[in-house]
Amino acid sequence: MASPVHGVIGLEDPADRLPLPRGDELNWVARGNLLTALRDLALPDGPGAAYLAGEARTCQVARRHLVDERGWPRRAVLVKPFWAVGRRGLE
Repeated sequence: MASPVHGVIGLEDPADRLPLPRGDELNWVARGNLLTALRDLALPDGPGAAYLAGEARTCQVARRHLVDERGWPRRAVLVKPFWAVGRRGLE
């Protein structure tokens, strides 16, 4: 039996949606609504792991939300910033 997945993926355009395994279990939202969708995401109380990837500041805010507001252990939230506005080297 597969473990449950919960997630939010931000898109610039709905046509950008990728054919991910179990992608129908994720919330696909316009990029500007990403953090609101994360705050609204029903997450289980039990242990888990969060994988955050994307723009560096958005990842920081999402991590802060999970750790500070939802009480997740910091080590359970893995962050991979791919880019930062106005910065080079995170492509």
